[in-house]
Amino acid sequence: MEIIKKQEKSLGELLLKAGFINNEQLRAALAEQAGEKEPLGKILVRHGYVREEDIINVLKGLLVVVFQAGGEFFGLEVVFAGEILHNKKITPLPAMPPNLLGVVSLREKVVPVFSLNMIVFGEKDKFTDETKVIVIEKKGKTAGVLADKVLSVKNFSSKDLFETSKNSSYEAKPYVAGVIKDAHGIITLLNPDVLLEGGR
Repeated sequence: MEIIKKQEKSLGELLLKAGFINNEQLRAALAEQAGEKEPLGKILVRHGYVREEDIINVLKGLLVVVFQAGGEFFGLEVVFAGEILHNKKITPLPAMPPNLLGVVSLREKVVPVFSLNMIVFGEKDKFTDETKVIVIEKKGKTAGVLADKVLSVKNFSSKDLFETSKNSSYEAKPYVAGVIKDAHGIITLLNPDVLLEGGR
């Protein structure tokens, strides 16, 4: 599996997700771009909102939502993270498998929510004020995965990433797309295709 792929979101969205710019700055730059037909990146740099190196790093890197579950660090590529829900009521369904917590209603869609704690550790979730649902979207499919705590959105380079084929302890775990070595420890990069099917 090719882990680093083309980021399919716009430059503005990527910079916004990474925390380099805010919504107001993006709106102002887009309004200016509509009149002048100048590249968005040049406008953002000219106004001092970002540096050229910030844009280069976002475009060449791997932008990841980093979160915790079961005391360990996990990551999901931003291009697959539709949104993060807080205090969203999860409705249980009858005769659910243990990895399925239930469903949430999201813009007239019924979205299944899976337990990463159950998929990875075989343990039930403990809900707190920091518990969130990360919505995964890919190729028309949508599902949620429960996170104990969302930490940040970080940009990694290819040298931080290791494929699971090079680490035998991860090979038999289909939900793992790769392993990121960060200054704070190991981050397991999740496979969105597997999570959309409940992690199996």
